[in-house]
Amino acid sequence: MCRPVAPHYDRFGGQTSDMRVRHTSQAMQLPRPLRALLAGLLAAAAASGVAATGLLGGIERNLLDARYALRGTHAAPGVAVVAIDSGSIARDGPWPFRRALHARAIRRLLGAGARAVVYDVQFSEPSAHPADDRALIAAAADPRVVLATVAVTRAGQPVTIGLARLRAGGGQAGFALFPVDADGVWRRLQGRVAGVPTIDALAAHARATTATHPIDFSGPPGHVRTVSFDAVLRGRVDPAAVRGRIVVVGLTDKADQDVHPTAAGGDLMSGAEIHANAIQTILDGYPLGDAPGVAGLLLVLAAGLLAPLAALPGRPERAVLQALGAGALGAAALLGGAQLAFDAGTVLPLTAPLAALAFGTAAAIALTYRLEVRARRRLRTTFERFVPAQVAEQLLPRDGAAARVPARQLEATVLFCDLRGFTTLAERLGAERTIAVLNRYLTAVSGAVLDHGGTVVSYQGDGVLAVFGAPLPQADHAARALAAAREILDRALPAFNRRLADEGIATAPLEAGIGLNTGPVMSGLVGSERRLEYAAVGDATNVAARLQALGRELPGRLFVSGTTHAALGEAADGLRSHGEVELRGRAGAVTVYVGD
Repeated sequence: MCRPVAPHYDRFGGQTSDMRVRHTSQAMQLPRPLRALLAGLLAAAAASGVAATGLLGGIERNLLDARYALRGTHAAPGVAVVAIDSGSIARDGPWPFRRALHARAIRRLLGAGARAVVYDVQFSEPSAHPADDRALIAAAADPRVVLATVAVTRAGQPVTIGLARLRAGGGQAGFALFPVDADGVWRRLQGRVAGVPTIDALAAHARATTATHPIDFSGPPGHVRTVSFDAVLRGRVDPAAVRGRIVVVGLTDKADQDVHPTAAGGDLMSGAEIHANAIQTILDGYPLGDAPGVAGLLLVLAAGLLAPLAALPGRPERAVLQALGAGALGAAALLGGAQLAFDAGTVLPLTAPLAALAFGTAAAIALTYRLEVRARRRLRTTFERFVPAQVAEQLLPRDGAAARVPARQLEATVLFCDLRGFTTLAERLGAERTIAVLNRYLTAVSGAVLDHGGTVVSYQGDGVLAVFGAPLPQADHAARALAAAREILDRALPAFNRRLADEGIATAPLEAGIGLNTGPVMSGLVGSERRLEYAAVGDATNVAARLQALGRELPGRLFVSGTTHAALGEAADGLRSHGEVELRGRAGAVTVYVGD
């Protein structure tokens, strides 16, 4: 019997290693680290693309507002609000007030030590009382006073009464509107609009630019120190409430509609209080700033790569859990880090990194499943060349679970088939033709075994070890083994020899010896986490191997043990008794039956 120490071959000519099939599809694909890197980069690119469309803008704004709420409140020591509220309108009205009242309020606030007075009320046209207009202009013609407007001339000048006289006395007029986000919420301030400085920049003596900055709201509506307009008019305001502060005068009653939603959340905030927050933001040196663009890009890249790279180490079965865990930790880190950065004065973008994290996690999971499914399909195809489909179903379940062939002892019939005369033939054939001939033979024997429900346990050179009744029990395992043996000897082997003769490879037919033995077999998977094989071991296997070797000493090709003969019952027809035989390496004689 020829037993070359060489690779073994499957029934279709592919190289295998008995039942030790390794998944080699990875060699035909990109390495796992490179696949993970590409998946992460694609996730980052997809997230950036989605963010560029503006679809995530609403979520980004909501996440920013949440950071204000989580941060809590802080003091606004440089500003105060004089509220023209419903009580003031009831006592000093009707609205609009006569401008002499506004003039009196300005004088009283400056007299109480206000650093500046910002009047968030527009006086664009002369009133019906010229004397009142003159009084207002005289009071506002002071370097400490800023009047508001929402209109600009074609020449780029603010529209307000007595602008020339106002400026002659040092007074100023500025633009009073804020940039408004797409959701109608006021979040940012600007230093210059339509060529006119804003009242906030003028009041804080800041450089007026068109750049926008986040307003550092000190808290929800009502948090800035506020006094009533009526109390100012009547001199009932403690000077300490306004001394040294920039005071913003404006309507605060919701009925007058100068109230707006802001990033600070809570109820609507009056325009006067929004200006007060904007001025305090400028005074504090813009404590909130947008993160540099490169920081957002790095966050998106890191978030996209996190889950795919986290899924790399360890076993593939754990990759999904690793990716999900990395995604959850990454989301927590992004949200927590963004809040810490916000508290420190930096507004980090969140939606694009979170989207990249989600896309990266989904890509890692999808890639894992795709590769696992493809690997299992290929492995199943390969395993089904060795075992019947139902056995492959247990070796590689379709649900992706681990192989679950139980280790147990089964009553089974072992078939051992050996090709005789192959060593002599191989000596005159080249390596390529020897491999091709061996491959044909193994294909023929394996086909007969599988067709009758057996499992090819291993190839041993030109020998084939197969088992019937394991790993799945079969009541008729002995009959199946005998039928496979007869198909090998009566049909597969003659066809094999005819082909060798037709091709001029062999002038004399090759013969085969087969041993069948029935007995207890230890069936199960053996190996390591990285490499498994199915094994069927025990005395029954050793006896089958010894039986086929009797062909060198006794006439006949098929040798069946007494235990197999007993298990066959009426199916044993055609087998003749040879009596008891002493087998090499085994104590005790074995009853042997011979078939042609």
